[in-house]
Amino acid sequence: MKTVKYQILHIFPAFFLAAVLSACSWLDVGSKSEIDGDEMFLSAEGYYTAITGVYINMGSTELYGGNLPLSALEPLTQQYTQPDDDTDRTKWGQYNYTTDGAKTIIDDVWGTMYNTIVNCNLLIENLEREDCPVFDAGVWEILTGEAIGLRAYMFFDLIRLYNEAYCVNPECKNVPLKKDFGFNLGEQATTRQALDYLVGELNRAQKLLRENDPIVSGKSYSDKYVNYDRRYRMNYYAVTALLARIELYRGEYAAAYGYAEEVIGNSDFRFIEADEIIETDAYGKEQKIDRLFMPEMIFALGNENILTTSRSDYESLGGDFIKSAACYDENDVRRNWIYTNPSANNKINLIRYQRSTLAEDAYLYDIPAVPLLKLGEMYLIAAEAVLNNPSAGDKNPGEWINTLKGHRNTSLLPDGADNNAIETQITREYIGEFKGEGQLFFYYKRRNMSAIDDGYYTGNTVKMNSSYYTWPLPEYEQDFGHGTGK
Repeated sequence: MKTVKYQILHIFPAFFLAAVLSACSWLDVGSKSEIDGDEMFLSAEGYYTAITGVYINMGSTELYGGNLPLSALEPLTQQYTQPDDDTDRTKWGQYNYTTDGAKTIIDDVWGTMYNTIVNCNLLIENLEREDCPVFDAGVWEILTGEAIGLRAYMFFDLIRLYNEAYCVNPECKNVPLKKDFGFNLGEQATTRQALDYLVGELNRAQKLLRENDPIVSGKSYSDKYVNYDRRYRMNYYAVTALLARIELYRGEYAAAYGYAEEVIGNSDFRFIEADEIIETDAYGKEQKIDRLFMPEMIFALGNENILTTSRSDYESLGGDFIKSAACYDENDVRRNWIYTNPSANNKINLIRYQRSTLAEDAYLYDIPAVPLLKLGEMYLIAAEAVLNNPSAGDKNPGEWINTLKGHRNTSLLPDGADNNAIETQITREYIGEFKGEGQLFFYYKRRNMSAIDDGYYTGNTVKMNSSYYTWPLPEYEQDFGHGTGK
């Protein structure tokens, strides 16, 4: 086994900490350029370097800058036509996880996620040292709360990918809870146990952030790290939104509703207005464009990789195409996420991540970003929570759905809509609301849906089974005897 060292990779505007995976196992880490880890954490700047590295690593093409919003998850929703010349991609869209391309995705996500979690663990361990450097008042709490929240976010996605759905088998234990920087595998916890742990950790992060995070406390800091736009950080409301997502996943509807309602009640997040999305002059030239809907972002991961991934997979003529725009009403503001290309037989491109190149539009978003938690999801969580547990909240689930629909400029549910109609509309909104974000697949899995929309939105479906929803572990983990699932 190799000695654990730490790698520093050059990035802009900082450096970041990352352990390099060996070919044999994610547990065996080494580096190309190595430094003493003790040197990293001698000053506050080293801690900022380390947590910046976590964000950068999350934004890699292996994770949220490529696979998890787009390349890996979106084809599994059946909303896209796969390229004829890409056999691996076609088979992946058919839930064949045995091809070389599939194995690469499975290995990359697992390895990079654990790599990043391990670096989170290292950061948290050093933050909790007695001789940790002294930060400005409140900064230590913010850094620690962020790191705990980021680790929980990644653990939850590993669970959603590699464990069976909670409603199918809450005792599945394919995903080890790696809580330190050592070489031990980590606790072989069941999904039920893991989610209990994550909720406890996120409650701890809430307490650390509640009185200190500027987004909720209104405090002013001279520290340049804390002063960064908190929407691009795992802030207090991002932690709370993640709690809502996890509680819904495990069927704790009252808790899910409470967390979602708290986020909704914060005035820092609002639905985008139609005139903020796009305007054109008489010649069709873009004047404004915000296809990310930034005012709605609770937590967006800033990174450049998403632009390359989007262009190569979903905007080019040789990439994936949206099968139909029929999930959107004609005036739905989300239609700005798609483009019918007349030069390619009217095939429909996903242009969610395209940005205006006009200098006057730069204020809309200063960096490319991927939505990880947003306002619309909180309304859907509130609706579904009350639908399943009417005592969870004091609003009818249809009210939550119609508020979202009203802001999207799409047709509303009629008064008195029954539960079946509301449930259908929740599914419809997940199809329309998370285009290009990867969350639709997780919605289908959470409900273990036996049939899903075929992408053309004409009533036809694709049959599913529970095995389609669960990625196999990397072969090297299976070789070590991990991932029995039981």
